[in-house]
Amino acid sequence: MIKLSLSLVAALYSTNAAQVYQVIYPSFNESFGDAVIFKDEPDQAAGGSDLIVGCNNNMQCARSLLHFDVNHLPDDAIVTDVQMTLLSAASVAEEDPSMTMNLHQVTRPWSRTTDSIPDGERDTWVESLAGTAAADGDVTWKYAIYPDSEWATAGGDVDDEVILTSVESKGWSDRASPLFFPMTDAFRRLVQGWIDGTVENNGVLVKRDADEDPNVVGMRILFHEQSGNKDYRSPKLLITYTSESRPEQMPSPPSGPGILLPGEPTRAPTTSAPTPEPACPITATGVEIFTGTSSQHASIFKDKGGLSQDKGAFGVGIVHSGEILRGLIKFPVVSIPKGSTITCAEIILQTTGPCGPCKGLVDVEMHRITSGWTTTGTNDFLAQQQPLLYQVELQGAGANSGDVTWTHSTYDAANPDGGGTRWGTAGGDVDPLVISMEVDDERGQHKFPSSEGFVDAIQSFVDGTADNHGFLFKTEESDEYVALKAEENSYKDYDTAYRLFKGEDEEEEAERPLLVVHYTLPKVVAAAPTSDNVPKSDPASTPPVTDNSAPSQSASDAPADTAAADTDPAPATSSALFGMQVYCSIVMVMSMLAISWSY
Repeated sequence: MIKLSLSLVAALYSTNAAQVYQVIYPSFNESFGDAVIFKDEPDQAAGGSDLIVGCNNNMQCARSLLHFDVNHLPDDAIVTDVQMTLLSAASVAEEDPSMTMNLHQVTRPWSRTTDSIPDGERDTWVESLAGTAAADGDVTWKYAIYPDSEWATAGGDVDDEVILTSVESKGWSDRASPLFFPMTDAFRRLVQGWIDGTVENNGVLVKRDADEDPNVVGMRILFHEQSGNKDYRSPKLLITYTSESRPEQMPSPPSGPGILLPGEPTRAPTTSAPTPEPACPITATGVEIFTGTSSQHASIFKDKGGLSQDKGAFGVGIVHSGEILRGLIKFPVVSIPKGSTITCAEIILQTTGPCGPCKGLVDVEMHRITSGWTTTGTNDFLAQQQPLLYQVELQGAGANSGDVTWTHSTYDAANPDGGGTRWGTAGGDVDPLVISMEVDDERGQHKFPSSEGFVDAIQSFVDGTADNHGFLFKTEESDEYVALKAEENSYKDYDTAYRLFKGEDEEEEAERPLLVVHYTLPKVVAAAPTSDNVPKSDPASTPPVTDNSAPSQSASDAPADTAAADTDPAPATSSALFGMQVYCSIVMVMSMLAISWSY
């Protein structure tokens, strides 16, 4: 049922509303889903497999239909940006001609079942392209709903206007990037109509730009909405809108925040809750603020005493190579004055890696390291041959002398069994107290916020009551946790759940690890005056002061201790010299008389 338009009314109130981002899939809510129809094949359908657009080498052609349900969005939503993405499911030779795809509004309801799929394996479709026998309720080239409701025009009832055109799709030899359909005013108006109910939502049809030319070869195979239940592969509608009635951040489907691949131009949602503010803002007032990056970092590999990694990014969690990693990092704080009082401490790390979906969801905890460890800064993760991604495999290299490993805080490559310095406990000597847990903030940035234990750790480093050996990051490592993460993340069967954090050797300074500490300086207490720290006046340079307001007081009139304290020793010294002079004069006179008498 078509509702009255609310867009004009909502526009009057949306000027200052926050931008909200939403990812919508064809499988979401009451969507028709997606399907393939095969040119001039009225009884063939494909509603349960990859999407196909274009013509193969034998001029067998196909189009794809998609439906995005937007009924869950607020009626007063005002669309400010909307794009669509498709992800290629099969590579195309680099020498093959490029092509673009056009999007049209479908004007008639249709349906599909998931029982029908293209005939044969994906690799054979370039030469032989056909669907399977249509079931009741499937969409085909002739039928909108098989076998009872026909299209008015074979190949789908659509508006003639091209409302979106994809970017150019060229051949490639490696992993594909998402294929974007950038926003147009026509598509924005269409989606706005779907939301406010002024336009019936029958989805869209995708066909090749040269669809009507039987002599042009070019076909693309694309992931559909049921590609192994992996939402990151699905076609996506990327909507940004404002809403007065529901201005809060709306969550995308369950895997929404983690499915956006690199290169998508619209910022992904972070969480259904407001973005957490920094625990220790670097612009705070009323406190001293320390900010500094790390001096060393490393990854250690569970139960692998001979592996190390201490160059580039460091890993934490469960990786595809089967390893479980822990990360170590140290921040010098010697520039914080001793005696200062720490009030807040926070670590901010930036993540990296080429593969968002493969990382999975993971909880990272932080502990204080209680004994020293060393690094050489020479070992990065081992490079992997394509199509493997080295920042997914995260395989360690053979440890050098001086590296930290799972078994050694300082490894000795010449004598692995008896040399070097071993941890007291394999995996690192740490305080068991979890002093911080990772908090996701902006995409790619992760905070380890302040806590009482975190503040106490920094305070002990500053006071010197504990040596600063840095911090260790780890996840839960039980078999049950590993199995849970494998079930949650089935991307290419990677079974991964990890973080890959940039280190202090990152080229961009703003991307390096950051420790933020708030503190107050120690109070300076003035020393009580003593005879040693009270300056004495110089009689030669200080003129005498006469007090005419009261009779002068002689030393004998004053109390004994006062007289002793205030009497300058210079007069006594002068008297002694005078007495000596008199004595010497008498002696000389006596000597002269004695001489005269002797004569």
